[in-house]
Amino acid sequence: MTDTPAMDIDPALAAAAREKTAARFIGTDLAHPAVAALFELSVMRLAREAVADPGRVKPTPPPPPGPLQMGAAEFGPSRRLVDDIVPPPLPRAFLALQEVLGNPRSSLRDIAAVVSHDPGLSALLLKLANSAFYGFSGRVDTIERAVGLLGAAEVHALAAGAAVSTLFRDNPYPDLLDIPLFWKHSVACAIVSRFLAERCGQKNPERFFLAGLLHDIGKVLLAVAEPEMVGMALELARRDNLSVLRAEKHVFAFDHAELGGRVIAKWHFPDALALIVAGHHDPQLCGHDPEPALVHVADMVVLALGVGTRPDPLVPALCPEAFASLNIHPQDLCLAAAELDERLPPLSMAFLETGTR
Repeated sequence: MTDTPAMDIDPALAAAAREKTAARFIGTDLAHPAVAALFELSVMRLAREAVADPGRVKPTPPPPPGPLQMGAAEFGPSRRLVDDIVPPPLPRAFLALQEVLGNPRSSLRDIAAVVSHDPGLSALLLKLANSAFYGFSGRVDTIERAVGLLGAAEVHALAAGAAVSTLFRDNPYPDLLDIPLFWKHSVACAIVSRFLAERCGQKNPERFFLAGLLHDIGKVLLAVAEPEMVGMALELARRDNLSVLRAEKHVFAFDHAELGGRVIAKWHFPDALALIVAGHHDPQLCGHDPEPALVHVADMVVLALGVGTRPDPLVPALCPEAFASLNIHPQDLCLAAAELDERLPPLSMAFLETGTR
């Protein structure tokens, strides 16, 4: 991010940035202090980007007029049940790693031996251990040393993300879901989720990294299993100015969050992870559990900063009860943005290279 002082930005660019950002925040409550802080931060970031590229502040063109090419009445909700969508099995190498990690007698050498049998995961761990993301001193040139420095919980989170990303490296429907943008958004949400978990004193913040990384996995499953209906949902969202979540519910009678939670359970991840994924858009459904609330807030922060599965994404409404349950402050979200700027480039590049290997 360019450190252009606010006073050096052309007022016309600043005004255009504010107008375009307001369109992205149209569904939010700008009276909420956290939302207001993110809005101002997003305006300033867009204005700075526009200094180098004035096209960044051009308004997003409206959707073309006309009826849906595929009428809602033809489908109705829903011709397929959420449990009918079966995910592909996780790679055997990851399942073997889970087994070793779950054995209290396993040593670092045992863990490293399993990791070494997966070239993609080995390359990812070595790349990250030597990157600015972790900032370890000295060259990390063995898997055993990488595992020792990262720790078992971090290795599990990274391995799970790498395993899932390799399942969906091919993208037969790029018009429905841009896989590189999807994983960039997922990694960004993972980084912010862990940062907020640390800020609000959650134990084992690595598990929130994994929750953020997998929070939108239902989107990929929908695009692969029902591309025609996903296309209809996206078109419906554009035409009627709906959130994609509402459009999914109209078309499917469920949404990608509910599907994601079911998929996480089918992969035999912990129930708590399935609950976080299922509830990240509507954490109030999970009662007073702060864990879905944390990923809900992280997802909103990342989208507010413009890191979405599509360029210039709409910002979802912030659940005020969810934000209050975390006992954090609006300034913490600005600190999360700074953390994202530093951590996202090396980690997203590593995951994209792993997922497209």
